[in-house]
Amino acid sequence: MTIRNFVFAAALALCTASISGGQATAAGASLRAKFSFDGIATCQNPPVQNFPIHGEGTGVLSADRSATLDMTSTVEGRVQYTAKLGGAPMAAPEGSASLRVAGRHTLRATREYPNNLIIINLTVVGSRCSMTIDQRLKPGKRQYTFYNGSGLSYCSRPTITRTSCEGY
Repeated sequence: MTIRNFVFAAALALCTASISGGQATAAGASLRAKFSFDGIATCQNPPVQNFPIHGEGTGVLSADRSATLDMTSTVEGRVQYTAKLGGAPMAAPEGSASLRVAGRHTLRATREYPNNLIIINLTVVGSRCSMTIDQRLKPGKRQYTFYNGSGLSYCSRPTITRTSCEGY
């Protein structure tokens, strides 16, 4: 596993669950947000110390309950994901991802890995937006796992140093 694959996996883990995406038209969109985040990752396998993570993109929730994420990471460039709001969790490498409504203006994305969950809440009211990232170990687990493009990385809890978002 390369550092590039790890950083992409970490960025994907932090974002994909929150709003997974593809393409949506502005006419059908009911919620739109721009977001970015930074963090630091330290892993034991592969051994990586204080590696900087950065990602940014846009998310759209359309009136037809489809959601999209268009994200650029410092490692892999541009990627796009698509999900159906409230649908069954979809298979994702080494786990699953789901998207739910958590309130009138809040989407909750959950990315499940073998050892942990990443839960991202994105709340948009007009142009105001907030984003929280919650990382939880499953009972009895001691390391966080993330898909790295070819398998799992085993890491300490990643540190999120900055999140930002805005509705548009």
